[in-house]
Parts: sequence; C-alpha cells; structure tokens
Amino acid sequence: MWDHVTRAKDSEKSIESTPRSTSAGGHATPSFSAFNAVIKSSFSGTSSAEVSPSKPNLEKILRQPVNFRDVVITTTQSSISGGLNSPTKSVEIDLHASTSVGNLAEVDSLGSLYSEQPQYASVQRSKMVIIMVGLPGRGKTFVCNKLKCYLNWLGHVTGHFNVGNYRRNQKLGDLTQDASFFCHTNGAGLELRQKALDSALDDMMRWLNTGSGQVAIFDATNTTASRRQLLRDKLHGRCQYLFIESICNDMETLERNYMNKLMYSPDYAGVNVEEALRDFKARIQAYEDVYEPITDRSFHYIKLIDMVTGRGYMDINRISGYIPGKLVFFLMQVCRAGLGNARKIWLTRHGESEYNVLKLIGGDSNISGEGEKYATALPKVLEARLPQGEATPLQVWTSTLKRTIQTAQHLPFAKLRWKALDEIDAGVCDGMTYEDIAEKMPEEFAARKSDKLGYRYPSGESYMDVIQRLEPVIIEIERQKDSVCIVAHQAILRVIYGYFMAVSPEEIPRLSIPLHTLIELTPMPDGQMSVQMLPVDINADPSTLLENLASNPSPLPVLAS
Repeated sequence: MWDHVTRAKDSEKSIESTPRSTSAGGHATPSFSAFNAVIKSSFSGTSSAEVSPSKPNLEKILRQPVNFRDVVITTTQSSISGGLNSPTKSVEIDLHASTSVGNLAEVDSLGSLYSEQPQYASVQRSKMVIIMVGLPGRGKTFVCNKLKCYLNWLGHVTGHFNVGNYRRNQKLGDLTQDASFFCHTNGAGLELRQKALDSALDDMMRWLNTGSGQVAIFDATNTTASRRQLLRDKLHGRCQYLFIESICNDMETLERNYMNKLMYSPDYAGVNVEEALRDFKARIQAYEDVYEPITDRSFHYIKLIDMVTGRGYMDINRISGYIPGKLVFFLMQVCRAGLGNARKIWLTRHGESEYNVLKLIGGDSNISGEGEKYATALPKVLEARLPQGEATPLQVWTSTLKRTIQTAQHLPFAKLRWKALDEIDAGVCDGMTYEDIAEKMPEEFAARKSDKLGYRYPSGESYMDVIQRLEPVIIEIERQKDSVCIVAHQAILRVIYGYFMAVSPEEIPRLSIPLHTLIELTPMPDGQMSVQMLPVDINADPSTLLENLASNPSPLPVLAS
C-alpha cells in the first residue's frame, strides 16, 4: 500500500516556503511538499478547521494539474520476521526517470519499472531495444521483419539493425567469411565481428536518440552470456530492452530453414548448394561450441522454443507493459503459421458498385453490371493461382456489405464475413461525392487533404481508427496456415497491404488499389512478402482470360495524389 507521497529531499519543508512549480503547459502547480502536508493532516486526524486558511486544501490541490517530475513514491511495510512493531522498510521507485515522458500513463507504456536500474537514472522510457538471440537458421530474421512490420504499422517507429549486414560491408583484406571466420579461436575474425557489432550498436543508439525512432531491433546471434551482458551494460539506464531467443530442435524444420537461408543469404550468393550447405553447417557448429542459452532470470526475455512445429512453447520472463505484452501475443500467432507453408494471400476490391459509377463514397450499394462481370471471372482467375501439387485449402473473407458479398458469391470456397472489413465510415459524408464535400464542407475537405492518416470524418472514422479496427484481422491472417482471399474495400485493402509490405502509415492512405485487380502476396522465408498485381480483363473471352492475365501484369501499387 502506498502510505504517503513526498518530494525528494523536500518532504519537511512547509507549504508557505515551498515554491510552486510550473508544468510543461505553463500552469502553476502546487509542490508535492504541500501535497504531502495536506495528506499528513488528513491522516493525523486534524480537522479542516485546524488547517491554516493560507494553506491550500487537498481538494484544491487534486483538481489542479500536477507536475510529476522529481516525484518519488515511497511505500513502507513491516518486517515479517520482526513482527508488527519492528522498524519499517522503505522502498523508493523513481516515477519520472525520464523528462521525455509527460504523464503517469506514459511512464510504463513500453514495459515495467526495471528494478536493476539505478535510482533517478535518466532512462528514456519511450524507447525500447529488442535484442535477438539464437543460432543461425533459427528464424531470427523472420521474427525481426515481422515485428518491424507490425510495430511500424501500429505507429511505433521501428528500425531493424542487422549486424550481419555490417559484417558483410567491412573491408576484410585477405580474410574470407567462410565457416572458419566464425570460429571462436579465429582472433582476426573475432575482432572484425566485434567491430561490426560496435558499429551497429552505435548506429542504433544514434537513431534512437536523434530521431523519432521508438523501437530498435538488434538482429545478431548474441549466443554467449558475456555478449548479452555487454549489451545489457551498454543499454542499462539509457532505454528499456528485452531479449527474444529463438530455439529450434526439430531437424525437419532446421533442414528446411537451412535451405531457405542458402537461397536468400548474401553470404552464399552464387555458391554451389552442396558446398554452401556444408559451410553453413560448419558455421553453426562454430556457434554451438560457445552457445549459452539464456538462463539468468534477472533478464527480461521471451523464448520461442520449437514454436513452428505446433508442439513448442514460449518461456516468458519478467515481461510487462503495453508493447511487450502485444509482442508476446503477436509472436504466438506468427510462429503458429511457420516459415515453410506454401500459401498465398490475395487481396481484391469488390467489383464496381453502383456508388462507384455515381462517384459516391460509403453506402451499401449493389455491384454494377461491370462488377458482376468481375465476380464471374474471379473464380477462374483465383483457381489458376492456387499453389500446385498438394491440395491447398482456401478461405474467402468478405465484409458485411453487399458489394463484397456479391463479388464473392461465385467463389467455390468457404466464406467468412467480417464486420471489421467494412469500408471506412464516412460519417455525415456518407453518400456524398468528394466534389460535394469540397463545396459544402470546405474546411473538412481541406483538413482531410492535409492529413489523410489522422483525419476523421465527422461522426465517422480516420485511417488510424481503421488500423486499430483491423488489428484482429491481421492477427488472424498471420496465424492462418491456409491461403486466404480477402474481398474488401479500398481503404481496408490499403491498410492491409500497407501492413504486409511495410508501407509507412503516412503513405497508406495514398496507396492506389484499383478495381478489378487481384493482388497476390506470397510469404517469404525471411518474413517479408513478394507481390504481384494481376489486373483482370472482365471483357476478355473466357478462353483467353488466363493468357491475358499472365502476359499483362500490373505495376505495384503507387501513391495516389
């Protein structure tokens, strides 16, 4: 229980002698000595009449904005071993360790108050570093790319710092980066690898401290306790941090990961597959010789253990706070689908609607004649794009609006309707044209044009609202092992495409998502997506429809004005 609140080194000063502080907004606020004195009087049995009229009462203080800078919350509790009459123990927690945090709600927005931090350390609680741990071929880069997409999409500016890229960009002289380069007895290799780590770490901290960066992902093996302690020491007192260790013991999964690594790693570009696999396994052995899994329970960490096999589990230690909690849930879903499933994600707008013809926004209109042509052609196009070989289950997701349901009506697959996939709510502008809005609501039109991401239609939604609304849909797509076709609306598909293709939130509202076009996303082993745009010629003869589709790919979505 919190027994009393004091201001550090000033708890005994009188109310009259304590200057009033000024908040960030310029408002005068009572000091916490005054606050403490009033609280003491209230708990000591002093009546309100006994308090000096010159002293502010508790109600007045609480109604004013309070500057929490320099505030320390102190709790006292009796020693259990010494009995109730023993001297009390006092534990102090620095509640405002960083001046960059404006209020209590933001203090722990990224994580818990770490007990190992020194009192009054200048810690930037709005910054976090995620440190990857694990042997090569364990899916670390996959996890990094997924986390980067997810956090950036939610509005938390996130950077990915891959130490391997720094290593590859170094001038090595006569050294080659084969398996022997990674041996712990190779002094020259150790020196260059340490140099790469230092460069990546310096760039990461510079990025966090000088820009708008909020979360940094430090992508390296970090397989020894000494390396992790070094990173911990460098970050200690400067920002929050947590470790994510990826462990895989399933040989079938590892062999698949190894082959994927050889296909996409710059280290083995142009190298014979058999030779590359032999060298890569030797490199892994060099790391295994010194590998020490995280066992120190004083660390904040998430362990992913055989998660992609469906028989694995997560070990979560000392994780709390908004973003760390979201990361745990997100990783549970992403790792369920795994890295090696042959699946596709298709995105398509509904066929042309009656409102599209009239250039009206919103509404729940039917599809037009042209839209019906697209709905008729879509099954043949989609079936031709299914992965060949094994039978691949496919789900079709639509919104609850008629134009998407009608577009998907001929698709011979299981269908699911999502209210979350409904078009952005235009509020009072529903059923208007953009020309109408410009004429009748010029201020709203100008506000939307200047900030399409943050602008909210009167009584409607903004793109930021849509991003939050679609988060459960994104999570469900990520955890699917089957292919999915999403028939939805322009704003909705902009947001979904922006997530998978790592488009910055500011650019999402300007993505061009044309009608009668199938967008095909293919998950890659490194967690990124390949994309192909497939415009459908709705007036083509059915016998030549697929030929036209293959010979006339469309460019990727561009930013519209």
